[in-house]
Amino acid sequence: MADAAPAVGTSTTPRLAWVDATRGYCVVAVVLFHVVLWNVLSADAVDDVADGVWGLVNTVLDSVRMPVLVAVSGLVLARQVRAGLRTSTTGYRAAANYYLYVVWLLVYFLFFAVFAQAYLRHRVDGADVLVQLLVPDTTLWYVYALAAYIVVLSLLHRAPPVPVLVVAALVSTVAHALRVWDVPGVADQFWPKVPEMVVFFALGVYGAGVLRRLAERASVVVLLVAAAAAAALTVANRLVDGPLADSLFFVVRCTAFVAVSVVAVALAVRWEPLRRLGVALGRRTLGVYVLHPLLIGVWIVVVRTWGGDRLDDVLGQRATALVYPLVVTAVVVAVSVGVQTVLTRTPLAFLFEMPEPLRARFGRGDLPVRAAAAPEPERTTHG
Repeated sequence: MADAAPAVGTSTTPRLAWVDATRGYCVVAVVLFHVVLWNVLSADAVDDVADGVWGLVNTVLDSVRMPVLVAVSGLVLARQVRAGLRTSTTGYRAAANYYLYVVWLLVYFLFFAVFAQAYLRHRVDGADVLVQLLVPDTTLWYVYALAAYIVVLSLLHRAPPVPVLVVAALVSTVAHALRVWDVPGVADQFWPKVPEMVVFFALGVYGAGVLRRLAERASVVVLLVAAAAAAALTVANRLVDGPLADSLFFVVRCTAFVAVSVVAVALAVRWEPLRRLGVALGRRTLGVYVLHPLLIGVWIVVVRTWGGDRLDDVLGQRATALVYPLVVTAVVVAVSVGVQTVLTRTPLAFLFEMPEPLRARFGRGDLPVRAAAAPEPERTTHG
């Protein structure tokens, strides 16, 4: 998810349009998922129909948003990862992501020191900040995971892809099983998501060519076939319901949704307005990803403090309850993009990119980092 515009002398191809747009729309889906989960489904008085609709939306997003985001991140980083960790670019990507994870973990710590309300989700308090340097337990787990994935798969760059994918699938299946079986210390934590999603990063790395060809050959027929396959797997999962079945279906079902999403976005970006919006968001994903939990948290505090009854009125009416999450999501995304745009032009730019002295250690002093939720995509030429 490149947060910056292409470097001077580079060009953007239609392929890159769908890559950037996929990342952009995935991050919007992440924001919508959390708005619904934290601010709508947790409310007391929600219209029954709206509650059902948003519950269904979040069920679908649960199978789509992170697998697709992680897979496309793997695709973007495929060349660097397969070159091995000894190359300066690969080491730089891993270090840059972990740097951004640490910086934003500290920002979250300061945020929750100010907003001490116990009802806010995924707090970082006291000694937690030290533990989370190694064991993530906030939505920042994805930023941490990218650094970990780059290191692990780069160390395995000489291994044949198939065994790596098989092992990654097994790791993801076991991690998912531990979560759905409500294993104490696992089910309610974020760190298991790191091993749970590793197969999708590996899929992006080793299946980059397949995903590109899928996007190039996107058509309504291909979309319908992919959607039918994803729906069939979902139905089959429901028919043999249970923790074991869910764990066994997890990787295959989410992979099918990755295919659906790639084809859908590849088709969508053929319409210029959606292409421009998706690409613009895809190059500014870091700010949206790291800021949206804080902005949603502020909104929840404001509503609970001054407008609890008004929110009940909004969510109690079907029409407004169906629109409310979309409006909040749009505002959060817009504010996040705006904050990042402003801060990157100030001394606080270190929040979104590794400072030049640190970049210079990797021979990258002349280039800003392509952020955590945002590795730099491969381009047709390089500046």
